[in-house]
Parts: sequence; C-alpha cells; structure tokens
Amino acid sequence: MPAKNGIILFEKQYQPIVDPIEEFWHVLNNVITGSVGALFLLLTLPFLYLYNRISPPKQKRVMVGTHPIVSNIHYKQLLEKALKGYEVEIFIFIDWLKEPSYFDLQTTDILPRWFVGKNAYWLSPYVILLWALRRYRGFYWHLDGAILERTILWRCEPFILAIFGKKVVMQAYGADQWSLFESADNLNFKFGLSHFRKRYFMMDFKRIKRNYMWAKYVDTMIGDIRYLPRVGTFSLAHFYVDFEQLPYHCNENMQKIIIAHYANHPERKGSHAIEAICNELIREGYAIEYRSIHGVSREEALAILDESHIFIEHLFNGVFGTGALEAMAKGNVVLTNIDQRLIDFCLVQDYSFYGPFFKEMPIVNVNVHTLKENIIALIQDPTILKKRVETSRMFIEHCSRRVVEGFCENSDFQDLFDGVDYAQR
Repeated sequence: MPAKNGIILFEKQYQPIVDPIEEFWHVLNNVITGSVGALFLLLTLPFLYLYNRISPPKQKRVMVGTHPIVSNIHYKQLLEKALKGYEVEIFIFIDWLKEPSYFDLQTTDILPRWFVGKNAYWLSPYVILLWALRRYRGFYWHLDGAILERTILWRCEPFILAIFGKKVVMQAYGADQWSLFESADNLNFKFGLSHFRKRYFMMDFKRIKRNYMWAKYVDTMIGDIRYLPRVGTFSLAHFYVDFEQLPYHCNENMQKIIIAHYANHPERKGSHAIEAICNELIREGYAIEYRSIHGVSREEALAILDESHIFIEHLFNGVFGTGALEAMAKGNVVLTNIDQRLIDFCLVQDYSFYGPFFKEMPIVNVNVHTLKENIIALIQDPTILKKRVETSRMFIEHCSRRVVEGFCENSDFQDLFDGVDYAQR
C-alpha cells in the first residue's frame, strides 16, 4: 500500500535509483558496443543505399512496432484494411510479455541468438535497421519504438530514414509520450510515473528531446495533445478493436456484480484506491466481487472480462486506453477518467460532433471522489446495468466501423507509403 495511517510513503526507504558505479559501467558498455555498431552501420549504409537503387524490393511492406503492446494488433488490422497491396508485419525486439500473439517477428527470428546476446538492444538495432531499410517501405512506430531509439545514433535515425525515402507514422501509446516534468498538474499521475520503472525516471529528459525531434521530422504524428509539442490528429471518438477476437459475452447473472480492473502498474492507475473503495462497498453489504487482474496472460485476462459486469480502467490518466475498449466489446460497463480539458477542447473544436458524442457515450467518467457513487448507481438497478452493457457493445461497434470506413475511404496512408519511389531516388 502507498500509505498507512495518513502517512504517504513514496518509498519505504529512500534509495538511489541506481548505483553510480553500476551506472558508469552500464554507460561505458553502451558506448563501447554502440561505437562498434555505429561504425558498422555507417560503413554499410552506402552499399545498402546503392543496392536498393539498383534492385528495389518488389514486395511492399510496412512495419508496426517495436514493443509487444496489444494495440499493435489493432493497428496492424487497420493498416491491412487501408493499404492495398501491402503486407503489414509487427516486429518487436524482445517478447518480454511472452505473448506470441502480439507480434510476427522478433530479433531472434532475424539474427542468431549468439549475436543478440543477453540484451537485444546492444548491437542488434544496428543490423536490424539495415534489414528494415531493405525490407520495408515505411514504419508505423510508437514514439519510443524507433529502431535506433536505445543506441548512441538515435538522433540520426530520422535523417537515415529520409535518405532512404522511408515514411514514418508515429502513434503514441501512452508511456512513450508522458514525462514527469510535464505532468506536474496531476500529482497522482506524476507519482505513478515516478514509480513506473526506474529507467523511465532516468530517461525523462531524453523522452522530451526525442518527442520534439520526431515532431519535427515525422510524416504523421498521432498522440495526446496534452503531452506532445505537435500532433497531426487527435480524437476521443475514433477507436478500433477487432470483434472476431473479442466475442460479446454478457454475464446475465446479476445476483453478484463482478468488477474487474487491470492492476498492472497500480500507482499509474489508482489501483490501491479502486480496491479500497470496492472493499468498502463489500463491507457495506453490496453484492459485488472485485477482481484485480495482473500477472496473467492476455487470454486469461479476456476470460475474466467474459465474467465481469463492470470494468474500472483508471482514476486519473485522463484518456481511455485499449483495455477499456476491449472491456466494452466483451460486455462490460467501463468506468474511467477523462480529462475535462480534453472534453472542453473537443467540444470547442468540433461541437456538432462531440456534443452528441459525449451525451451518447456509455463510458462513465469517474475520479476518486465519484467512483463509489457511480458503482452504487449501476449495481442498484440491474436493468439499467444490463442496458448500459448492451449500449457499450453497440457503441464500440459503431465507433470501430467508423474508423475502418475512414481508413479505407481516406487514402492518406496509402498515398503516404506509396510515395516511396525507389526508381526516382
């Protein structure tokens, strides 16, 4: 628990994030291996450039990646619908989630294990970039998903891609766009980020610089207007899930209401408060069961959503994520937090669309003050709860169809990636 008897314990014992000597050896190792890899890459690039000019690849491909994130699956499906004549592949460096369904290729499928070694980010990125420059016409990456992101040449990647005529779309997923220094207006969020990963804290300045860099050079930027210096598109309404992978399953048994929550990274979602509020409702006699989902496979997590009635996403992030969308598709009423600033922004910019949208949206906007009363309002009348469950599924189906139609009718992505003309370069 983060607090006890009113004392908020940021850390049980304040310690350095990393030992200075350990950090020194880590940096030295990166410099040495990075120098070798960078030299190899820079010497090889001219030959690859000539080879691509003389013998352009015939197969048109786009890479999605490069981390094992569930949203990649949805991006791939959308791009496959939008790009005619293209093969879309999800590439990741490391399958740290042990979820083969999240990717098509990983580093060890391309390079021998002895070369990859203990860390796929040491030497492998320099070779993977050469492979990717030959194999792909364009890239659909996360902000921290560029191939050279963790190398000493990360600032050079936009220029290398431009020289080779590659097009890049950056789609932020969340943690790749947030920074501690730019999240001070939400103390819970700042606290959650500081406990997310120690490397996350240490890379804060780099994250800010990197996002500014890609905002200058990338072909299209899609992300959260609150945290990025420049975005091409932003929407609170255009989201997509694959219904073939997410069959609807409404739990008709309303005798005990099951409430589910993805409690991975609890400080970042308000999980401790969510659990405390649900336990308080149980003590008060409400017929609910709280299920905290963490440390399980994607298949197991989705199975829990088949049984639950209500899904609580988070209390303060300000925007809904993939988990909320999948929960709606599976037959859950979603309670999450939507930043009022984003609601105001959307209403001002496109009132004719977002005015009706926010009125019809079945997602319940909550915070730590309103979560309990909203849960009570839902569980006291099973008829209302069941109706909202049905509305949630219809709503996510409607939004997903709209996104698919938009991707297919709008040729922006097709035109973007087709613009790579090897013969003229």
